[in-house]
Amino acid sequence: MDCLNKFNPCLDSGHNEYALNYGYNYCNQYENNLQKFSKEGQQWVGKVRKCLQNVLKDEVGTNITCSDLKTKAFKSHTKCYAECGFCALPVADYYQIMNLVKGAFVPLSGSSWLSFFNGVATAGKCLSTDARWQKVYLAVIASIGTGIVG
Repeated sequence: MDCLNKFNPCLDSGHNEYALNYGYNYCNQYENNLQKFSKEGQQWVGKVRKCLQNVLKDEVGTNITCSDLKTKAFKSHTKCYAECGFCALPVADYYQIMNLVKGAFVPLSGSSWLSFFNGVATAGKCLSTDARWQKVYLAVIASIGTGIVG
């Protein structure tokens, strides 16, 4: 991320310098909390990091605008999360992920909306492809219908 920022600096551009303020920050948070993840979760973190970096590596030294860089980065999150096995992670790893990224949602404006919609899109991919997620979804809907949740 530092390399990307060196060649595509977004300081004072109004786009929150994605590479350092968002990408590098969360990459470090995952690394610093890696021991809290299961073995599968640790592997997933490594795969996602590589996937997200590969999406942006072709932009090093180009004339991509800071706004377009941020958009491309955020659009890659759902694809990288899902393709790297997010839907099959142990439930305890979802708690760790939410605990790490919760700061991306508050306050709910700008980048936090992008983070929120990426989360919804990733859950949608899981619901459409993973039977475990479908069972949980149906159980929640049934609970809402019976008044247990709500």
